Amino acid sequence: MTEDALPEEFVNTWLQGPFAPADQEVTAYDLEVTGKIPAELEDGRLLRVGPNPVDQRNPVTYNWFTGNGMLHGVRIRDGKAEWYRSRLVRDDEVARSRGLPRLPGPEQLGGGAQYVADNIVNTHTFAHAGKTWAFAEAGVLPVELSYELECLAKSDFAGTLNGSWTGHPHRDPRSGELHGMSYYHGWQHVSYQVVDTTGKVRRTVDVPTPGRPVVHDFALTQRYAVFLDGPVNYADELLRAGYDFPFLWDFEYPTRWVLIPRDGTAGEPVSVEPISVEVERWAVFHILGAYDRPDGQVALVGASYDQLFVTDHTGPGEKPGTLNLFLIDPKTGRTKVEILDDQPQEMPRMDDRITGDKFRYGYFSSRDQGISTLIKRDFDAPAKETYAYGPGRFGMEAVFVPRTPDAAEDDGWLMTYVTDMTTRTADVVILHAQDLAAGPVASIHIPHRVPIGFHGNWIPDSELEEQRARLG
Repeated sequence: MTEDALPEEFVNTWLQGPFAPADQEVTAYDLEVTGKIPAELEDGRLLRVGPNPVDQRNPVTYNWFTGNGMLHGVRIRDGKAEWYRSRLVRDDEVARSRGLPRLPGPEQLGGGAQYVADNIVNTHTFAHAGKTWAFAEAGVLPVELSYELECLAKSDFAGTLNGSWTGHPHRDPRSGELHGMSYYHGWQHVSYQVVDTTGKVRRTVDVPTPGRPVVHDFALTQRYAVFLDGPVNYADELLRAGYDFPFLWDFEYPTRWVLIPRDGTAGEPVSVEPISVEVERWAVFHILGAYDRPDGQVALVGASYDQLFVTDHTGPGEKPGTLNLFLIDPKTGRTKVEILDDQPQEMPRMDDRITGDKFRYGYFSSRDQGISTLIKRDFDAPAKETYAYGPGRFGMEAVFVPRTPDAAEDDGWLMTYVTDMTTRTADVVILHAQDLAAGPVASIHIPHRVPIGFHGNWIPDSELEEQRARLG
Protein backbone atom coordinates (compact mmCIF):
# COMPACT_ATOMS: atom_id res chain seq x y z
CA MET A 1 0.00 0.00 0.00
CA THR A 2 1.50 3.33 -1.06
CA GLU A 3 0.34 6.75 0.07
CA ASP A 4 -0.42 7.69 -3.56
CA ALA A 5 -2.94 4.84 -3.73
CA LEU A 6 -4.68 5.75 -0.46
CA PRO A 7 -8.17 7.21 -0.26
CA GLU A 8 -8.44 10.66 1.28
CA GLU A 9 -9.56 9.23 4.64
CA PHE A 10 -7.68 6.01 5.15
CA VAL A 11 -9.00 3.87 8.01
CA ASN A 12 -6.60 1.48 9.70
CA THR A 13 -8.83 -1.37 10.89
CA TRP A 14 -6.25 -2.38 13.52
CA LEU A 15 -6.93 0.90 15.36
CA GLN A 16 -10.72 0.52 15.23
CA GLY A 17 -13.51 -1.57 16.76
CA PRO A 18 -12.40 -4.53 18.88
CA PHE A 19 -8.73 -3.71 18.12
CA ALA A 20 -8.94 -0.10 19.34
CA PRO A 21 -6.58 0.61 22.25
CA ALA A 22 -7.84 0.97 25.80
CA ASP A 23 -7.28 4.49 27.09
CA GLN A 24 -6.32 3.68 30.69
CA GLU A 25 -4.92 1.07 33.04
CA VAL A 26 -7.57 -0.57 35.22
CA THR A 27 -7.76 -2.47 38.50
CA ALA A 28 -11.04 -4.15 39.45
CA TYR A 29 -11.69 -6.44 42.42
CA ASP A 30 -14.24 -9.16 43.23
CA LEU A 31 -15.39 -9.78 39.69
CA GLU A 32 -18.89 -11.08 39.09
CA VAL A 33 -19.07 -14.69 37.87
CA THR A 34 -21.88 -16.39 35.96
CA GLY A 35 -21.76 -20.15 36.49
CA LYS A 36 -19.08 -21.81 38.60
CA ILE A 37 -15.32 -21.66 38.16
CA PRO A 38 -14.10 -25.29 38.02
CA ALA A 39 -12.53 -26.46 41.25
CA GLU A 40 -9.64 -27.97 39.25
CA LEU A 41 -8.51 -24.46 38.26
CA GLU A 42 -6.32 -23.97 41.29
CA ASP A 43 -5.17 -20.53 42.39
CA GLY A 44 -3.53 -18.70 39.52
CA ARG A 45 -3.73 -16.04 36.83
CA LEU A 46 -4.93 -16.00 33.23
CA LEU A 47 -2.54 -13.56 31.57
CA ARG A 48 -2.34 -12.20 28.05
CA VAL A 49 -0.76 -9.25 26.29
CA GLY A 50 -1.42 -7.36 23.09
CA PRO A 51 -0.79 -4.10 21.23
CA ASN A 52 -2.20 -0.92 22.77
CA PRO A 53 -0.58 2.23 21.31
CA VAL A 54 -0.40 4.98 23.93
CA ASP A 55 -0.01 7.91 21.54
CA GLN A 56 -1.69 8.74 18.25
CA ARG A 57 -0.24 6.74 15.36
CA ASN A 58 -0.21 7.50 11.66
CA PRO A 59 -2.91 5.14 10.32
CA VAL A 60 -1.01 4.72 7.05
CA THR A 61 2.23 3.48 8.61
CA TYR A 62 0.96 1.87 11.83
CA ASN A 63 1.10 -1.94 11.96
CA TRP A 64 -0.84 -3.94 14.56
CA PHE A 65 2.32 -5.89 15.42
CA THR A 66 4.05 -2.74 16.70
CA GLY A 67 1.66 -1.18 19.24
CA ASN A 68 2.85 -0.70 22.82
CA GLY A 69 2.12 -3.72 24.97
CA MET A 70 -0.72 -3.88 27.48
CA LEU A 71 -0.96 -6.79 29.90
CA HIS A 72 -4.30 -8.16 31.06
CA GLY A 73 -4.69 -10.53 33.98
CA VAL A 74 -7.47 -12.19 35.97
CA ARG A 75 -6.55 -13.73 39.32
CA ILE A 76 -8.55 -16.78 40.46
CA ARG A 77 -8.37 -17.95 44.07
CA ASP A 78 -10.61 -20.37 45.97
CA GLY A 79 -13.14 -20.46 43.15
CA LYS A 80 -13.50 -16.68 42.98
CA ALA A 81 -12.25 -14.08 40.51
CA GLU A 82 -10.25 -11.94 42.90
CA TRP A 83 -9.04 -9.21 40.51
CA TYR A 84 -8.55 -7.97 36.99
CA ARG A 85 -5.59 -5.79 36.12
CA SER A 86 -4.47 -4.10 32.91
CA ARG A 87 -0.98 -2.60 32.84
CA LEU A 88 1.09 -1.04 30.08
CA VAL A 89 4.48 -2.59 29.52
CA ARG A 90 6.83 0.28 30.33
CA ASP A 91 8.83 0.54 27.13
CA ASP A 92 10.72 3.73 26.31
CA GLU A 93 7.79 5.27 24.43
CA VAL A 94 5.42 4.61 27.34
CA ALA A 95 7.96 6.11 29.73
CA ARG A 96 8.24 9.28 27.63
CA SER A 97 4.48 9.56 27.16
CA ARG A 98 3.66 9.05 30.84
CA GLY A 99 6.60 10.96 32.32
CA LEU A 100 8.03 7.82 33.92
CA PRO A 101 11.66 6.73 34.31
CA ARG A 102 13.03 4.26 31.80
CA LEU A 103 12.80 0.67 32.85
CA PRO A 104 16.16 -0.50 34.28
CA GLY A 105 18.14 -3.24 32.61
CA PRO A 106 20.48 -3.81 29.66
CA GLU A 107 20.20 -1.90 26.40
CA GLN A 108 18.59 -3.61 23.44
CA LEU A 109 20.14 -3.99 20.01
CA GLY A 110 20.48 -0.59 18.38
CA GLY A 111 18.52 1.27 15.76
CA GLY A 112 16.02 0.31 13.13
CA ALA A 113 12.27 0.30 13.47
CA GLN A 114 10.90 2.46 16.27
CA TYR A 115 9.19 -0.42 18.07
CA VAL A 116 12.58 -2.15 18.28
CA ALA A 117 14.43 1.00 19.37
CA ASP A 118 11.84 1.59 22.12
CA ASN A 119 11.85 -2.08 23.23
CA ILE A 120 8.10 -2.47 22.73
CA VAL A 121 7.01 -5.75 24.37
CA ASN A 122 3.53 -6.85 23.30
CA THR A 123 3.50 -10.51 22.27
CA HIS A 124 3.47 -13.18 25.01
CA THR A 125 3.44 -13.83 28.75
CA PHE A 126 5.17 -16.77 30.42
CA ALA A 127 6.27 -18.05 33.79
CA HIS A 128 9.86 -19.29 33.76
CA ALA A 129 12.63 -19.72 36.32
CA GLY A 130 10.21 -18.64 39.05
CA LYS A 131 9.44 -15.29 37.40
CA THR A 132 6.66 -13.84 35.28
CA TRP A 133 7.72 -12.44 31.91
CA ALA A 134 6.47 -10.43 28.94
CA PHE A 135 8.15 -11.36 25.66
CA ALA A 136 8.54 -9.92 22.18
CA GLU A 137 10.92 -10.51 19.26
CA ALA A 138 13.14 -8.91 16.62
CA GLY A 139 15.75 -7.43 18.96
CA VAL A 140 13.35 -6.61 21.80
CA LEU A 141 14.40 -7.70 25.30
CA PRO A 142 12.21 -9.65 27.74
CA VAL A 143 10.62 -7.72 30.62
CA GLU A 144 10.32 -9.18 34.11
CA LEU A 145 6.97 -8.55 35.81
CA SER A 146 5.69 -8.59 39.37
CA TYR A 147 2.83 -10.88 40.34
CA GLU A 148 0.50 -7.86 39.97
CA LEU A 149 1.84 -7.16 36.43
CA GLU A 150 4.02 -4.16 37.27
CA CYS A 151 7.18 -3.92 35.15
CA LEU A 152 10.40 -4.55 37.08
CA ALA A 153 13.28 -4.62 34.57
CA LYS A 154 14.45 -5.50 31.09
CA SER A 155 16.47 -8.70 30.97
CA ASP A 156 19.07 -10.45 28.84
CA PHE A 157 18.83 -13.61 30.93
CA ALA A 158 21.78 -12.72 33.15
CA GLY A 159 23.97 -11.71 30.20
CA THR A 160 23.50 -14.99 28.30
CA LEU A 161 21.08 -13.74 25.59
CA ASN A 162 22.61 -12.67 22.28
CA GLY A 163 20.45 -9.53 22.11
CA SER A 164 17.22 -10.91 20.69
CA TRP A 165 14.60 -13.30 22.04
CA THR A 166 11.31 -14.57 20.64
CA GLY A 167 7.68 -13.60 21.00
CA HIS A 168 6.62 -17.24 20.81
CA PRO A 169 8.74 -19.63 22.90
CA HIS A 170 7.82 -23.24 23.62
CA ARG A 171 8.54 -25.21 26.77
CA ASP A 172 9.83 -28.77 26.66
CA PRO A 173 7.42 -30.52 29.05
CA ARG A 174 10.09 -33.05 30.03
CA SER A 175 13.02 -30.79 30.88
CA GLY A 176 11.13 -27.60 31.73
CA GLU A 177 13.48 -25.65 29.47
CA LEU A 178 12.24 -22.82 27.26
CA HIS A 179 13.11 -22.93 23.55
CA GLY A 180 13.02 -19.94 21.22
CA MET A 181 13.83 -18.94 17.64
CA SER A 182 15.18 -15.38 17.47
CA TYR A 183 15.67 -12.96 14.59
CA TYR A 184 16.63 -9.30 14.16
CA HIS A 185 16.63 -7.14 11.05
CA GLY A 186 20.34 -6.40 11.53
CA TRP A 187 21.22 -10.11 11.37
CA GLN A 188 21.40 -12.39 8.37
CA HIS A 189 20.83 -15.47 10.48
CA VAL A 190 18.23 -16.94 12.84
CA SER A 191 19.24 -18.00 16.35
CA TYR A 192 17.85 -21.08 18.04
CA GLN A 193 18.24 -20.58 21.79
CA VAL A 194 17.50 -22.81 24.78
CA VAL A 195 16.91 -21.22 28.20
CA ASP A 196 17.50 -23.63 31.08
CA THR A 197 15.41 -23.82 34.23
CA THR A 198 17.66 -21.28 35.99
CA GLY A 199 16.77 -18.64 33.39
CA LYS A 200 20.06 -18.67 31.44
CA VAL A 201 20.68 -19.46 27.77
CA ARG A 202 22.64 -22.73 27.65
CA ARG A 203 22.63 -23.34 23.88
CA THR A 204 22.63 -21.09 20.81
CA VAL A 205 22.69 -22.25 17.19
CA ASP A 206 22.94 -19.56 14.50
CA VAL A 207 21.52 -20.58 11.11
CA PRO A 208 22.59 -18.34 8.18
CA THR A 209 19.71 -17.14 5.98
CA PRO A 210 19.76 -15.65 2.46
CA GLY A 211 17.55 -12.80 3.64
CA ARG A 212 16.29 -11.34 6.90
CA PRO A 213 13.01 -13.19 7.49
CA VAL A 214 10.34 -12.82 10.14
CA VAL A 215 10.31 -15.94 12.33
CA HIS A 216 7.50 -15.42 14.79
CA ASP A 217 6.81 -19.05 15.69
CA PHE A 218 8.52 -22.41 15.34
CA ALA A 219 7.91 -25.99 16.48
CA LEU A 220 9.57 -28.63 18.62
CA THR A 221 9.60 -32.34 17.91
CA GLN A 222 11.53 -34.93 19.89
CA ARG A 223 14.34 -34.74 17.30
CA TYR A 224 14.23 -31.19 15.92
CA ALA A 225 13.53 -27.53 16.43
CA VAL A 226 11.81 -26.46 13.18
CA PHE A 227 11.39 -22.98 11.71
CA LEU A 228 10.30 -21.52 8.37
CA ASP A 229 12.86 -19.40 6.55
CA GLY A 230 10.05 -17.74 4.65
CA PRO A 231 9.01 -14.99 2.28
CA VAL A 232 8.09 -12.19 4.71
CA ASN A 233 11.43 -10.36 4.73
CA TYR A 234 12.96 -7.11 5.93
CA ALA A 235 12.73 -4.24 3.44
CA ASP A 236 14.91 -1.20 4.06
CA GLU A 237 12.77 0.94 1.73
CA LEU A 238 9.77 0.49 4.03
CA LEU A 239 11.83 1.56 7.04
CA ARG A 240 13.02 4.66 5.18
CA ALA A 241 9.40 5.44 4.26
CA GLY A 242 8.46 5.42 7.95
CA TYR A 243 6.49 2.19 8.17
CA ASP A 244 6.40 0.72 11.67
CA PHE A 245 6.79 -2.89 10.45
CA PRO A 246 9.41 -2.86 7.66
CA PHE A 247 8.80 -6.34 6.29
CA LEU A 248 7.09 -7.39 3.05
CA TRP A 249 6.46 -10.40 0.82
CA ASP A 250 9.41 -11.47 -1.31
CA PHE A 251 8.14 -13.23 -4.43
CA GLU A 252 11.60 -14.65 -5.21
CA TYR A 253 12.64 -15.85 -1.76
CA PRO A 254 13.92 -19.48 -1.63
CA THR A 255 11.52 -20.64 1.08
CA ARG A 256 12.55 -23.62 3.18
CA TRP A 257 11.93 -25.40 6.45
CA VAL A 258 15.01 -25.63 8.65
CA LEU A 259 15.33 -28.60 11.01
CA ILE A 260 17.86 -28.07 13.81
CA PRO A 261 18.76 -31.30 15.62
CA ARG A 262 18.08 -31.08 19.33
CA ASP A 263 20.42 -32.33 22.01
CA GLY A 264 19.28 -35.09 24.31
CA THR A 265 20.34 -33.69 27.68
CA ALA A 266 21.54 -30.38 29.02
CA GLY A 267 25.06 -29.64 27.81
CA GLU A 268 25.28 -32.60 25.43
CA PRO A 269 27.15 -31.53 22.28
CA VAL A 270 25.49 -31.80 18.89
CA SER A 271 27.57 -32.28 15.74
CA VAL A 272 24.78 -32.66 13.18
CA GLU A 273 24.22 -29.60 10.99
CA PRO A 274 20.78 -28.02 10.43
CA ILE A 275 18.83 -29.58 7.55
CA SER A 276 17.14 -27.50 4.82
CA VAL A 277 13.92 -28.76 3.21
CA GLU A 278 12.33 -26.91 0.29
CA VAL A 279 8.69 -25.83 0.44
CA GLU A 280 6.28 -23.79 -1.64
CA ARG A 281 6.18 -20.08 -0.83
CA TRP A 282 3.97 -19.92 2.29
CA ALA A 283 4.01 -17.67 5.34
CA VAL A 284 3.29 -19.48 8.61
CA PHE A 285 3.16 -17.14 11.58
CA HIS A 286 1.54 -19.63 13.99
CA ILE A 287 2.17 -23.35 14.29
CA LEU A 288 -0.15 -25.66 16.22
CA GLY A 289 2.50 -28.34 16.66
CA ALA A 290 4.80 -30.84 15.00
CA TYR A 291 6.02 -34.38 15.57
CA ASP A 292 8.39 -36.97 14.14
CA ARG A 293 6.81 -39.71 12.02
CA PRO A 294 8.13 -43.28 11.95
CA ASP A 295 9.16 -42.80 8.30
CA GLY A 296 11.55 -39.98 9.28
CA GLN A 297 9.36 -37.14 8.06
CA VAL A 298 8.17 -34.30 10.28
CA ALA A 299 4.43 -33.55 10.31
CA LEU A 300 3.66 -29.90 11.07
CA VAL A 301 0.29 -28.10 11.21
CA GLY A 302 0.10 -24.33 10.90
CA ALA A 303 -2.06 -21.36 9.91
CA SER A 304 -0.74 -20.52 6.46
CA TYR A 305 -0.86 -17.69 3.90
CA ASP A 306 0.08 -17.76 0.24
CA GLN A 307 0.41 -13.95 0.22
CA LEU A 308 0.91 -11.41 2.98
CA PHE A 309 2.24 -7.84 3.31
CA VAL A 310 2.31 -7.22 -0.42
CA THR A 311 0.13 -4.11 -0.60
CA ASP A 312 -1.22 -3.85 2.97
CA HIS A 313 1.43 -3.11 5.60
CA THR A 314 -0.96 -2.46 8.51
CA GLY A 315 -1.51 -6.05 9.65
CA PRO A 316 -2.10 -9.66 8.58
CA GLY A 317 -5.40 -9.02 6.79
CA GLU A 318 -4.45 -8.96 3.13
CA LYS A 319 -5.79 -12.43 2.29
CA PRO A 320 -7.54 -15.09 4.37
CA GLY A 321 -5.35 -17.99 5.33
CA THR A 322 -5.79 -21.74 5.40
CA LEU A 323 -4.94 -24.49 7.86
CA ASN A 324 -2.15 -26.57 6.31
CA LEU A 325 -0.41 -29.83 7.01
CA PHE A 326 3.26 -29.84 5.97
CA LEU A 327 5.01 -33.20 5.59
CA ILE A 328 8.68 -32.26 5.74
CA ASP A 329 11.07 -34.89 4.43
CA PRO A 330 14.72 -34.41 5.43
CA LYS A 331 15.76 -37.32 3.20
CA THR A 332 14.44 -35.93 -0.08
CA GLY A 333 14.68 -32.27 0.86
CA ARG A 334 11.08 -31.71 -0.25
CA THR A 335 7.80 -30.85 1.49
CA LYS A 336 4.31 -32.10 0.70
CA VAL A 337 1.59 -29.55 1.50
CA GLU A 338 -2.04 -30.44 2.23
CA ILE A 339 -4.71 -27.80 2.88
CA LEU A 340 -6.80 -29.19 5.73
CA ASP A 341 -9.32 -26.37 6.00
CA ASP A 342 -9.91 -23.15 4.07
CA GLN A 343 -11.89 -21.51 6.89
CA PRO A 344 -9.78 -18.65 8.27
CA GLN A 345 -8.41 -19.61 11.69
CA GLU A 346 -5.50 -18.42 13.76
CA MET A 347 -3.91 -18.41 17.22
CA PRO A 348 -3.69 -22.23 17.45
CA ARG A 349 -3.19 -23.89 20.84
CA MET A 350 -2.89 -27.50 21.96
CA ASP A 351 -2.25 -29.41 25.14
CA ASP A 352 1.24 -28.17 26.02
CA ARG A 353 1.96 -31.40 27.93
CA ILE A 354 2.42 -33.21 24.62
CA THR A 355 4.62 -30.63 22.90
CA GLY A 356 6.93 -32.54 20.57
CA ASP A 357 4.70 -35.62 20.37
CA LYS A 358 1.83 -36.58 18.07
CA PHE A 359 -1.29 -34.62 19.02
CA ARG A 360 -4.91 -35.33 18.28
CA TYR A 361 -6.66 -32.03 19.10
CA GLY A 362 -6.12 -28.38 18.30
CA TYR A 363 -8.00 -25.22 19.29
CA PHE A 364 -8.25 -22.17 17.03
CA SER A 365 -9.71 -18.66 16.96
CA SER A 366 -11.71 -17.73 13.87
CA ARG A 367 -13.17 -14.41 12.68
CA ASP A 368 -14.94 -15.27 9.46
CA GLN A 369 -17.36 -12.77 7.86
CA GLY A 370 -17.65 -10.88 11.13
CA ILE A 371 -18.51 -13.96 13.21
CA SER A 372 -16.07 -14.89 15.99
CA THR A 373 -15.87 -18.56 16.91
CA LEU A 374 -13.73 -21.04 18.77
CA ILE A 375 -12.84 -24.07 16.65
CA LYS A 376 -11.83 -27.44 18.07
CA ARG A 377 -10.33 -29.84 15.55
CA ASP A 378 -9.92 -33.59 15.93
CA PHE A 379 -7.13 -34.60 13.54
CA ASP A 380 -7.79 -38.33 13.94
CA ALA A 381 -11.49 -38.23 12.96
CA PRO A 382 -11.05 -35.77 11.14
CA ALA A 383 -13.77 -33.44 12.41
CA LYS A 384 -14.28 -30.03 13.93
CA GLU A 385 -16.64 -28.42 16.43
CA THR A 386 -17.31 -24.73 16.91
CA TYR A 387 -18.57 -22.40 19.59
CA ALA A 388 -19.82 -18.95 18.49
CA TYR A 389 -19.30 -16.14 21.00
CA GLY A 390 -22.38 -14.21 19.86
CA PRO A 391 -23.21 -10.92 18.11
CA GLY A 392 -20.69 -8.17 18.76
CA ARG A 393 -18.46 -10.50 20.80
CA PHE A 394 -14.91 -11.39 19.76
CA GLY A 395 -12.88 -14.22 21.26
CA MET A 396 -9.12 -14.43 21.42
CA GLU A 397 -6.55 -17.21 21.69
CA ALA A 398 -8.00 -20.03 23.82
CA VAL A 399 -5.60 -21.61 26.34
CA PHE A 400 -6.05 -25.31 27.14
CA VAL A 401 -5.72 -26.29 30.81
CA PRO A 402 -5.84 -30.03 31.65
CA ARG A 403 -8.45 -30.97 34.26
CA THR A 404 -5.78 -32.76 36.31
CA PRO A 405 -2.04 -33.23 35.70
CA ASP A 406 -2.62 -36.77 34.38
CA ALA A 407 -5.89 -36.14 32.53
CA ALA A 408 -6.17 -37.35 28.94
CA GLU A 409 -5.60 -35.03 26.00
CA ASP A 410 -8.67 -32.78 25.54
CA ASP A 411 -9.95 -33.52 29.08
CA GLY A 412 -9.78 -30.02 30.48
CA TRP A 413 -10.76 -26.41 30.14
CA LEU A 414 -10.49 -23.81 27.40
CA MET A 415 -10.00 -20.29 28.78
CA THR A 416 -10.17 -17.17 26.65
CA TYR A 417 -10.78 -13.45 26.86
CA VAL A 418 -13.86 -12.24 24.96
CA THR A 419 -14.38 -8.55 24.22
CA ASP A 420 -18.01 -7.38 23.91
CA MET A 421 -18.45 -4.38 21.62
CA THR A 422 -22.16 -4.06 22.47
CA THR A 423 -21.47 -3.35 26.15
CA ARG A 424 -17.83 -2.17 25.99
CA THR A 425 -16.96 -4.84 28.54
CA ALA A 426 -15.21 -8.21 28.45
CA ASP A 427 -15.40 -11.72 29.89
CA VAL A 428 -13.08 -14.56 30.64
CA VAL A 429 -15.01 -17.52 29.24
CA ILE A 430 -14.28 -21.04 30.50
CA LEU A 431 -15.55 -24.01 28.47
CA HIS A 432 -15.07 -27.74 28.86
CA ALA A 433 -13.01 -28.80 25.86
CA GLN A 434 -15.08 -31.97 25.44
CA ASP A 435 -18.43 -30.17 25.43
CA LEU A 436 -18.33 -26.89 23.53
CA ALA A 437 -22.02 -27.20 22.70
CA ALA A 438 -22.91 -26.83 26.39
CA GLY A 439 -21.47 -23.32 26.41
CA PRO A 440 -19.42 -21.76 29.20
CA VAL A 441 -19.23 -23.46 32.57
CA ALA A 442 -18.25 -20.04 33.89
CA SER A 443 -17.95 -16.47 32.63
CA ILE A 444 -15.91 -13.96 34.62
CA HIS A 445 -17.19 -10.47 33.92
CA ILE A 446 -14.68 -7.64 33.43
CA PRO A 447 -16.25 -4.17 33.60
CA HIS A 448 -13.90 -2.81 30.92
CA ARG A 449 -13.20 -3.59 27.28
CA VAL A 450 -10.16 -5.75 26.49
CA PRO A 451 -8.78 -5.13 22.97
CA ILE A 452 -8.11 -8.13 20.75
CA GLY A 453 -4.47 -9.02 21.19
CA PHE A 454 -1.90 -11.75 20.97
CA HIS A 455 -0.81 -14.51 23.34
CA GLY A 456 -0.99 -15.55 26.96
CA ASN A 457 -1.08 -18.41 29.46
CA TRP A 458 -2.84 -19.77 32.48
CA ILE A 459 -0.18 -19.63 35.21
CA PRO A 460 -1.16 -21.49 38.39
CA ASP A 461 0.64 -20.33 41.51
CA SER A 462 1.97 -23.86 41.94
CA GLU A 463 3.88 -23.53 38.64
CA LEU A 464 5.86 -20.56 39.94
CA GLU A 465 6.45 -22.35 43.24
CA GLU A 466 7.73 -25.48 41.47
CA GLN A 467 10.08 -23.41 39.31
CA ARG A 468 11.44 -21.60 42.36
CA ALA A 469 11.94 -24.92 44.13
CA ARG A 470 14.10 -26.10 41.19
CA LEU A 471 16.32 -23.09 41.78
CA GLY A 472 16.90 -24.22 45.37
